[in-house]
Amino acid sequence: MLQIFLLFITTGGIAAYARGRGGNPWLWGALSVAGHLVIQFLGGVVLGLLGRSRDANGPLIVVIASWASVGIVAFCARFLLGMGREKPGGMWSCKNCKYLNQHYAVISEACREPYGKKT
Repeated sequence: MLQIFLLFITTGGIAAYARGRGGNPWLWGALSVAGHLVIQFLGGVVLGLLGRSRDANGPLIVVIASWASVGIVAFCARFLLGMGREKPGGMWSCKNCKYLNQHYAVISEACREPYGKKT
């Protein structure tokens, strides 16, 4: 139950980063959930194929690997999306719609105008 709650919270954060950095929040959120679930459900099968199905640390290895996949997706959403765009120094207001955006957003979350673009 705790893992479901944590996955819900982290997926919301990943989607927020993706939206603010110019990516599709549904795609990035689905990537995080799908990667986590695939590793959770197929991790035991992979451990069995590797001959480690009776290892006492097997379930822990699967849990760590699934959360590592969520961390990789979060890292990519935060640092790789919007790499080529101009970055703000802090929270910023859009010149077009006057919406106050977060420091990590390189496009306005309200009107989708890039940061620093002259309108």
